[in-house]
Amino acid sequence: MASTHRDTCRICLSKDVVKFLSFGDMPLAGGFIKKEDIKNEKLYPLDVYLCRNCKEVQVLDVVPADDLFKDYRYLSSVVLSEHFTEYAQIMKDRFGLDEKSLVVEFGSNDGVLQKPFKDLGILDVGVEPSVNVSSIAKEKGLTVVNDYFTKNVADAIVKEYGKADLICANNTFAHIDDMHEVMRGVKTLLKDDGVYVFEVHYLVDLVRDYQYDTIYHEHLMYHSVTTLSHLFELFEMEIFDVERIPIHCGSIRVYTRRKSKKPKEKSVGELLALEKEIGLDKEETFSRFAAEIRRKREDIVGLVKRLKSEGKRIVGYGASGRASTNLAFCNFSTREIDYIVDMSPERQNRFTPGTHIPIVSPDVLKKDKPDYALLLAYNYAQQIIEKEKDFTANGGRFIIPLPEVRII
Repeated sequence: MASTHRDTCRICLSKDVVKFLSFGDMPLAGGFIKKEDIKNEKLYPLDVYLCRNCKEVQVLDVVPADDLFKDYRYLSSVVLSEHFTEYAQIMKDRFGLDEKSLVVEFGSNDGVLQKPFKDLGILDVGVEPSVNVSSIAKEKGLTVVNDYFTKNVADAIVKEYGKADLICANNTFAHIDDMHEVMRGVKTLLKDDGVYVFEVHYLVDLVRDYQYDTIYHEHLMYHSVTTLSHLFELFEMEIFDVERIPIHCGSIRVYTRRKSKKPKEKSVGELLALEKEIGLDKEETFSRFAAEIRRKREDIVGLVKRLKSEGKRIVGYGASGRASTNLAFCNFSTREIDYIVDMSPERQNRFTPGTHIPIVSPDVLKKDKPDYALLLAYNYAQQIIEKEKDFTANGGRFIIPLPEVRII
């Protein structure tokens, strides 16, 4: 099925949108493919737009959700268990959650946040559209609705469990085409004094650090506090706190509630001011961003080609959505990169989308001795470098692609 192009902003529904960046036709970043399916792989246009009205940055060519999420190869528990264990404890302490409370999380993945809530004695109902990933959560004894989060799903949860004290959505709130339908679901499900909290990539970090590799079809939007405030205003809700967190090379944890006379934390005003200061309300900011990432691509490609011309062997490390975008944007293949190392069994023995580089377990790297590893999962650089001490002890070197290409 082909993608469909929408002509209005998802937040404010304005038609006054302008394209500032085009990647051309690209594979699905999460479409880690089996060898026998390579011949049938589809490419979709990937262009990025700015809404001149509310300033939301977004992809307007929409790939059918089932193509993206029904067979999903990203498992949050592989790298984020510690983060979400801490998250659950923070929510419990801050909002006084107990065994009588209800937490609902949409985009619950393999239960990486549900499990800590369950361990704390709190009922957490997950909503997850991916069949293979939700089955992993169910095997852990977690409660999961295998569906997309909509108002109808919210109604069904209310009927069975009551209204929610806390709704969570992590690395999900940028994946949704019909934002208004999801917000109707949130309003339906949330108690009058309940809180909706979500984590999402932060546009400030994306622009400042030139993270073009986080742009792909699955990520339909690139949020700022400015644009999110506009969305919640439409639904008589408000942002009352925002925390910047390092996860995924720069994210925000956003706290929202129904409109209230209660004071907001100063973080909200501070980030609104920061976004204006760095020009997220100006078209020229994004024109400069587009020009700069084309230069950075040339730097990465130039380094890899120079090393290959010197007879060096190069592998990749980290088969993620970031990796898929980076590899396809740089037009790499097995001519440049022998294989990609990845810890997730959901991706091993498959191939990278579009570029068709084989994905292997870290055990292969321990036996092999390539000269360089292109660290595509550079957002986990510290953990990976610590884990792969044998690689560097044997003379191997990591290439960090962004925000500036360098060898360590």
